[in-house]
Amino acid sequence: MQDASLFIRDLGDGLILRHASKQDAAALADFNSHIHSDNGPEHPDHRIAAWTRDLLAKPHPTLTARDFTIVEETATRRIVSSLNLIPQTWTYEGIEFGVGRPELVGTLPEFRGRGLVRTQFDEIHKWCEARGLVAQAITGIPYFYRQFGYEMALDFVGRRFGYEANVPRLKKGEKEQYHIRPAAQADLPFIANLYAETQKRYMISCVRGVDVFAYELK
Repeated sequence: MQDASLFIRDLGDGLILRHASKQDAAALADFNSHIHSDNGPEHPDHRIAAWTRDLLAKPHPTLTARDFTIVEETATRRIVSSLNLIPQTWTYEGIEFGVGRPELVGTLPEFRGRGLVRTQFDEIHKWCEARGLVAQAITGIPYFYRQFGYEMALDFVGRRFGYEANVPRLKKGEKEQYHIRPAAQADLPFIANLYAETQKRYMISCVRGVDVFAYELK
C-alpha cells in the first residue's frame, strides 16, 4: 500500500485492511474474476472482471473506489480478500430509504476461516450507519450470510427474459414490426420514465434515475 490515506487498520499476521483506489482496478478485477468464476478459478469470469473494473474506474452515481475494502498481504501486496458496498435508494410504497448493498465478497481459499469477511462486513456496516443507509441487502448464497446478520427477505430477481426461439418466424411477405437496437444517450429519459412506471407494480423497488442508466450505457 503506497497511499497511507487508504489504510483502515492492521489485522495482524502480516495482513492489513484498507480501502481500494482506482489503481487497484486491474488487480482486483483479476482477483474477482477467479474467485467468483462458476467454472473454477482456472477459468476466470471475464464478465465479473469487467464489472469490477467499471465500478473502480468509471464515475459511478453513488460508489467510489474507497467503497471497496481490501485485505492485503503486506509482504507481497497481494489481495487476499475483498468486498464492496454500493449505496442505493430503495422505496417502500413510495417512501424512499437508504440501502447499502454489499457485493463481490470473496477470499482466497488459503485465507478462508480467519474471519476476514466478517471483519470487512463489520467495517461496511459502520459506513452504513454513518451514511444513514438504514438497511442492507445482499444477493448471494441463500442463508450463507445469516452469520453476518442477514435473513432471506425478498424474492430475486424481478425481470423477464426473452429468447430467440420464442420469436415467431415471419410468414411469407410479412415484415418485422419491431426492431431491437442498442440504447443511445437520447433514450435515457424514456428508459428512466419506463422504469419508474414499472416500479408501480411492486411494493419494494430500487430507485434508478437517468444518472444510473447513463452509467450503464457507458
